[in-house]
Amino acid sequence: FKYSELPDGMSYTGHITTYGPNGFVQLMGKDKEETVNIIKYLKDYLWIDRGTRAVFIDFTIYNANVNLFCVVKFIVEFPSTGGSIPRWSFWTFTMLRPGMIGDFVYAINMIVALFCFYYLIEEALEIYHCKLEYFKVGWNILDLIVLGSTSAVLSFFLYMYLTVIRTKQIEKILQKSDEIFVDMEFYGVWKTAINSLAAWNVFFAWIKLLKYVQFNKTMTQLSTTLGRCAKDVAGFMVMFMIVFMAYTQLGFLIFGSQLKDFSTFSKSFFTLFRIILGDFDFYALETANRLLGPIFFLTYVLIVFFVLMNMFLAIINDTYADVKSEIADGKNEFEIADYFRKGYKKLLYGLTSEKDRIVDLQEALKHADINNDNLIDFSEWRHQLKMQGHADAEIEAVFSKYDVDGDLVLDAEEQKRMNADLDEQRKEIEREIDAAAMG
Repeated sequence: FKYSELPDGMSYTGHITTYGPNGFVQLMGKDKEETVNIIKYLKDYLWIDRGTRAVFIDFTIYNANVNLFCVVKFIVEFPSTGGSIPRWSFWTFTMLRPGMIGDFVYAINMIVALFCFYYLIEEALEIYHCKLEYFKVGWNILDLIVLGSTSAVLSFFLYMYLTVIRTKQIEKILQKSDEIFVDMEFYGVWKTAINSLAAWNVFFAWIKLLKYVQFNKTMTQLSTTLGRCAKDVAGFMVMFMIVFMAYTQLGFLIFGSQLKDFSTFSKSFFTLFRIILGDFDFYALETANRLLGPIFFLTYVLIVFFVLMNMFLAIINDTYADVKSEIADGKNEFEIADYFRKGYKKLLYGLTSEKDRIVDLQEALKHADINNDNLIDFSEWRHQLKMQGHADAEIEAVFSKYDVDGDLVLDAEEQKRMNADLDEQRKEIEREIDAAAMG
C-alpha cells in the first residue's frame, strides 16, 4: 500500500469529520483468494494503527440485465476515544440508454428544452417591462424556480451526453474494468443530486396548478386564508420558536450525555418536533433522569402542544371563518361556469364580427362601381369601405389580394373570384356559429 493523492477525488463527510480524497490506497484482488491474502498482509503489517481515523472500502458494480450502476462506499471511523463508527452509502443510477428508449428520452429532453427556452425569454421580457414589480408576485417567483431547476436538470443531461455518452466513455471504462478501479462516485453523487432537484421541480410544478384552479370560492379559500393570516402567523412563530429553542437547549444539556436523540443540538431539535407529532419515548426520558425527565416532558407537552399549537390553529380557524363569510356574502367572480361562459361569448362575438366584416365587403363589391363601367378602381373601393368604418390597412390588403395584375382596378373576373371567396367564408362562419350555439 502507498500514499496517493487524488486531485479529482471527492471529499466525504462522516459522523465525526470530513475526509479528503487523499490517503493510503490498496487495490483488492480479482478473486477471493487474492483478496484474502491482501487483507492478511495489511493486518500483519499494521495498516490500521493508532493514527488511523477512517477506512474506506469502495467498489462499483454494473448489472447489465437492468442496465444499472451501483457505487458502494463502506466507511468505518475510529474516534480518538476508541471504538468504531460504521457507515455506508449507495448510489444507484443508469448511464447507458441504448436503442429506441435512449432516442425517445433524448427527444423528450429536446422538447422540454425548447419549451424551457421559450418561457425563459418570456419571463425575461416580463422582468424587463415590469422591473421590480415582477418580483412582488409570488407566482412569478415560483415560475423562476421551476424554470431554473428545469434548466439545471437539462444542463446536467447535456453535460452527461457530451462528456460520457457521446464519447462512449462508459463503454471504454467497462472494457478496462478488470485492469483498473472504476471510481464513478462523481457521477453517482451528481446523478442523485439532479434526481432530487428534478423531484423538487415536479413538486413546484404541481403547486403551480393552484394558480389555474382558482375559479370559484371554494378553491380560493385556502390561498386567501393563508395570505390573510400571514402576519399573525409570523408573529406567532417568533414566540413559538423562542419557547421551542429554549426546550431544545434544555433537552440537549440535560439528556445529551445519556440519550442518542438528544446527543446533539440538531437531534434535540428534531426530537422535540417528533414529540409534537406523538412520536416519543417517555420511558427513556424517565430512565435518564427520574426527576427532570418527567418534569421536562410534562411542561413541554402542556406549553407547546396544548397551548401554543392550539393558538396556532385558532389563528387559522378565525381567519378561515372570516374569509368564508366574506366569500359567501360577496359575488363570486371566479366561477368556472362563468369562465367558460365568457369564453363562449367571446368566441361567438368574434365569429359574428367576422361575418359582419365579410358582409360589408360583399356590399362594397356590389355598390362600389359608381360609374357603372363594370370596373372597380381602388378609389371607389376605398370610398365605399371608409363610409362603413374600415381601416385603410384592411381596405388595401383585401384589394391587393384580388388585384392580380396590379393595375389598381378590379375587372369582372377578379370581382367574381372575390365574391365567390367571400361567399364561401360567410357560409363557413355561419356553420361555426350554428355549431357553437348548439354546443
